[in-house]
Amino acid sequence: MGSGIRAEVSLPAGTPSPFDGVADGSTPIYSVARSAPDEAAGAVVFEFIGDADLSVPEGVDVVFDYGAKAAYRFETDPDEDSPFAVLDRHGLPVAETTVRDGRLLVTFHATDLPTLRSVLDAFRESSPDMEVLRLLQSSSTPEESDLVTVDRSDLTERQREVLTAAYDAGYFDHPKGANAGEVADSLGIDRSTFSEHIAAAQRKLLSTLLD
Repeated sequence: MGSGIRAEVSLPAGTPSPFDGVADGSTPIYSVARSAPDEAAGAVVFEFIGDADLSVPEGVDVVFDYGAKAAYRFETDPDEDSPFAVLDRHGLPVAETTVRDGRLLVTFHATDLPTLRSVLDAFRESSPDMEVLRLLQSSSTPEESDLVTVDRSDLTERQREVLTAAYDAGYFDHPKGANAGEVADSLGIDRSTFSEHIAAAQRKLLSTLLD
């Protein structure tokens, strides 16, 4: 078994998502398929499954009627900030895509941690409110089964905010890009409160990884 990482991320359903103006997520859509970007035609074709009575704008066509469900198709111009374009640049196909609750959920497999970080950084650059919902890492050896699921919902909203600020500031880098006091100041909290939140978040994450 390869040592890859399965990632599920949540992004806005609006720009730079190609579903901006097509599906707002109030009614879920799933089974999303996408053609490779056609540079000559200057278009990308998307298909998805949704309710048969789904309200869609002009230019989104029903291509198959399943009864209660239907398959829809639309074309859109390529957008280099689109999450699909980001994955294209990294040579990674999309494993699964859905739109629900106003969010675009994309699942993909990264070959290694540096690739994963590069993809997530590119997502965050175009969509600052990008959220990592789940990471699943496989073992690097066939004899081992070492699957670990990290669920961000285990952390409180404040713990995620502090952890993100610390990561972005380089608190976990070596050498450090920022110390605890500097990150705490950027968040408007005192150093002891910052340390409490970081310690609690790390305990939760490590208990998942080392259990």
